Amino acid sequence: MDALRINGEHAEIINALLGLRFEPVALKLVEAGGKIPERVYRPMEDGGEHLALCQALALSRRNRRTVYMRREDHWCWNPLIAYGHVRCEEPGDPGFELVCNAVGIADAAQAEEFVRGFMKLPLNKYDGILTAPLGRADFEPDLWLIYCDNGQMRTILRAVKSQTGELLKSEFDALDSCLYSVIPPIETGEYRITLPDPGEYERALTDVNDIIFSVPAARFSEFLAAAEYLTKRRMGGGSLRMEMKGDFKRPPFYEEIFRAWGLGD
Repeated sequence: MDALRINGEHAEIINALLGLRFEPVALKLVEAGGKIPERVYRPMEDGGEHLALCQALALSRRNRRTVYMRREDHWCWNPLIAYGHVRCEEPGDPGFELVCNAVGIADAAQAEEFVRGFMKLPLNKYDGILTAPLGRADFEPDLWLIYCDNGQMRTILRAVKSQTGELLKSEFDALDSCLYSVIPPIETGEYRITLPDPGEYERALTDVNDIIFSVPAARFSEFLAAAEYLTKRRMGGGSLRMEMKGDFKRPPFYEEIFRAWGLGD
């Protein structure tokens, strides 16, 4: 079974659970000399335009395009650092002080320590970033990015817990969603929740209620099993009905557990 067909089935399984507005995005980090699909949009080469990485993700998510972002295509500073296209790690590196002043930390020493601690890919290891809607991706992705709303995220958390038996843990920042949604989950193999940052909201058309859920390759099979588990049990978000009422009709489990506690009536 080829990758395109497999990815299409994956997208269907996820959408059956979540009812997403846009298909998940498949993302791959491509090393120098790596294979690129024939039909791919290269922003500068094909369109004569620069893009922020979040805009490339939006083209894949909203316009269903396969996009390849290289060093010369980027129009936002953080991906150039995070994805190893420029060196900006220590005082004296070009732009280091400027970045320290831009990260929103009042104390200069803390800001410098924070920038030094950015999770970064090795310098010049990767030629570019390949993205596509999951159902059309004819490559093996390193990551799936699911843009969802609060209700869909609630369903995702229930799905993950059904397989791991644990609560999902994540870290949050108001900035640099193009970094945090991709690099930490790929490097750790763990799920991650990320809030779209102001630039992604302003320039890449995310909704104010959008949240990003990252599924690294190490978790693909587990997440698909989780999605199928909740779908079969009809526990997706679409099954919920809003009602503000006392003595509401309870699921059978509620009735059983209350009787066990002597609180049946």
